[in-house]
Amino acid sequence: MIGQTGFIRAPRPRRRSGARWYAHGLVVVTALVASGASFPPQEQDVRAQPAEVRFMQQHIQRINPALIVEDEHCVRMLPWSIYRQAESRKLDWRMMFVLAWQESDFDCHAKSLLDRGGAYGPFQIRRLWEPIVGDPRSRYYDPTLAAERVAGVLEYYRATDRYQELVRRRFVYPLLCLYNTGESAEVNMRYCKDVSEKMRQITRSWARQRAPLRLAAR
Repeated sequence: MIGQTGFIRAPRPRRRSGARWYAHGLVVVTALVASGASFPPQEQDVRAQPAEVRFMQQHIQRINPALIVEDEHCVRMLPWSIYRQAESRKLDWRMMFVLAWQESDFDCHAKSLLDRGGAYGPFQIRRLWEPIVGDPRSRYYDPTLAAERVAGVLEYYRATDRYQELVRRRFVYPLLCLYNTGESAEVNMRYCKDVSEKMRQITRSWARQRAPLRLAAR
């Protein structure tokens, strides 16, 4: 189905609406949390998860609550995959997380027809990046592969002269802006402002969540 945003999503069960949908979602979420049955053994204990992963999972459920029912695997594993790739490649996990928010509202099954050749997965990986990350159509819905691919794209742009140019021009988040602009002559300022505002929101929320932990550690 093609929505107003240009996304194509795989067929899913007919959605409930209004209060019935909200009540159903609460019941399912409560059952999942209470049972822990859908989580791998190593992730059953929420306390064992990094705080960053818990923060991302909670934020996804606030922004796109339908996903906990439609694609619980994505809600659970996309934050883990982002965290692991950011740690291994020395990237800011908040930046990767913001891109998934901006590009698809964290929907691992999102596809877009608006980009030439299509764009795929939670980060809307484009066909023009195929020389960098391989064919983005292959298992585009897999959060682990998606995080690998977006990390590869960000690493590529971080090493370009274009990135250094935006740094010299004092862009606050040059890498986020480059994700949409790429090698184009003009920066897409609307996109740049959107992702920059989301980055500020995530940074503030994360700081508020971490403040009690820092005080307790003193």
